[in-house]
Amino acid sequence: MEQIEEILGETRLRGRPTVVGVRSGGTTRLWSHGELPDGESSIFEIGSVTKVVTSLLLADLVRTGEVGYDDPVAAHLPVAPPVVGRPITLVDLATHHSGLPRLPAGMLLAGLTRDRGNPYARLDDERMEQAIRETRPKRPPGERFAYSNYGAGLLGYALAHAAGTSYDALVADRVAGPLGLADTGVATPAGHRLVEGRSRWGRRAQRWDLASLAGAGGLVSTAADLLALLALWAPDATGSLAEAAAETAVPRHRANAVMGVGLAWLRIAGGEGPARFRFAHDVLWHDGGTGGHRSFVAVLPETGDAVVVLSARARSVDGLGLSLVRALR
Repeated sequence: MEQIEEILGETRLRGRPTVVGVRSGGTTRLWSHGELPDGESSIFEIGSVTKVVTSLLLADLVRTGEVGYDDPVAAHLPVAPPVVGRPITLVDLATHHSGLPRLPAGMLLAGLTRDRGNPYARLDDERMEQAIRETRPKRPPGERFAYSNYGAGLLGYALAHAAGTSYDALVADRVAGPLGLADTGVATPAGHRLVEGRSRWGRRAQRWDLASLAGAGGLVSTAADLLALLALWAPDATGSLAEAAAETAVPRHRANAVMGVGLAWLRIAGGEGPARFRFAHDVLWHDGGTGGHRSFVAVLPETGDAVVVLSARARSVDGLGLSLVRALR
């Protein structure tokens, strides 16, 4: 952990409330910085790191036979989305190969103006059904990687419908409950432990409500809970959720020249790519952001070593996270 300590000592967080968690060689450590309501146990919005949980739910529901990877998403929705080329499948959504735009139809302008502080909050079930009918794919599914918040949120929405419940309840029943993640969910746990977010320029930022798109980025969590979640991808992990986790890690497409993509996970192969992205071991990673929070998680599937960075300021923590991953031995 000495190299980790050195990196954290040299990092200029400039007062940003931050919690860092690292598991290395069987040892787990947490560090905190800035004003936090509950120190290392403070709760953060994790943004798109939620997608890792959503894809874990997909793999688990496939494992139990409740859905199939190649199911048309329309089979698990109250209304059918437009089709371009062929129907969009659940695995298309999980791998960002759906052909869908980044945001649902009509949301970009509202998100930049009227709904800027909380851009997804109006997407209740009624508006979600309208968005599903009106949001046309930009290209046929399966053609290429194109990151889509809408697609990931649609996946969470479809899985909840398939299970006959809400996304929040599905996370609680299938992931948070079995793993003992008491501080992970859509609803903020009791007590004032959610860190107040700040925009990139330091202004107060309200918590984002992703409504029916919660599967794209609506969860809150702690560094300790996320490290417990990442333990599912350790080589000695056992149980049904570990089986599902292993499925999410399998590379299914290329995201770009450096990275592959599994179910939500971005994967950097060990020893490959330019020096900036070259690591000794394979790395699974994802980052996230909301109006006032940033997050980063990574795990080395060969060793189970893992990194979590949570910050209550809308400035990327990817550089810090990747530096900590590089320091893992």
